[in-house]
Amino acid sequence: MMGGARRNVWVLGGTGFIGSALVNRLSVDPANLLTLLIHKQTNYQQLESLNTFKGSLETIDPVWFERYQPDIVFHLARPAGSNVLTRNLRSLRGEKANMRLIRILSGLKKPPVVVYVSGSLMYGHVDDSTPAYEDTPLNPAAFAKAYFRSERPWIEAQQKGLLDVRFARPGWITGPGSWFRHFFWEPFLRYGKVPCYGDGRQLMSVIHIADCASMIDHLGQYERPLSALNIYAIPPLTQLEFSIKLASLLESEIEMIPNDRLVRMYGRTTASALTLSIPMRTHYPDLHLESKISHPTIEEILIDVVRLLKNKQ
Repeated sequence: MMGGARRNVWVLGGTGFIGSALVNRLSVDPANLLTLLIHKQTNYQQLESLNTFKGSLETIDPVWFERYQPDIVFHLARPAGSNVLTRNLRSLRGEKANMRLIRILSGLKKPPVVVYVSGSLMYGHVDDSTPAYEDTPLNPAAFAKAYFRSERPWIEAQQKGLLDVRFARPGWITGPGSWFRHFFWEPFLRYGKVPCYGDGRQLMSVIHIADCASMIDHLGQYERPLSALNIYAIPPLTQLEFSIKLASLLESEIEMIPNDRLVRMYGRTTASALTLSIPMRTHYPDLHLESKISHPTIEEILIDVVRLLKNKQ
């Protein structure tokens, strides 16, 4: 809703893969007064035009939320870790930090809308005949088993009516970074073939990173509260179909990576994430339409992302 009423927008985790795209999207609209919570490793020069605070969810002074009261908070500050132990430890810290943040925000004179950016891994494996809708019971799998602990306080806050919390659950976000770069683009550059993991029959719900940011933005602008929104742009396709499309674009061949080899390459958690089948549908097609997706086919998504990656070389 470009040019609408002014609103104070806080973005937590606005320098990551999704967060950067969301900040780019939000900053186009002069009605958005952006405030970012950032960490010390950030490139500050890219954020000169925005209000920024350095710190973490655990340490931020509550007074800043009182001075710059948010109308909406986009929460993308999800704890990360390189192995099971560190993911669990950071998720525990994230749980405590989120409980603290909920107390701060719910105590404001006018509590904000909170859009918590989660992921489709929270649904776990989904049978092809019964795709995941927003009210499908959660069954966290792979990395989401650890992340769920950080997310749980927000689920409870929503259930108790403490805040208007809305969960964004993106599927496979395709852009010049994250999983696509690490598991598809870089292997292609090294070996000249596009990988396909497992048996290739797992279903993927795919969206371009820019369209993902647009849909997250519209979730925050939706006129009535809702519990969650599944974020994807095209009907589910198998990973084999995805790899074949990419290989055709790159004038390459595909290479099947069986599950036992995949586990040896990346470990069991990553192997699970790459081979889970999570076809998604939505109860909110009107919100999808309002987001005005600019890359509505797998071909358009891949063509643009490959272009962006080639420009970075």
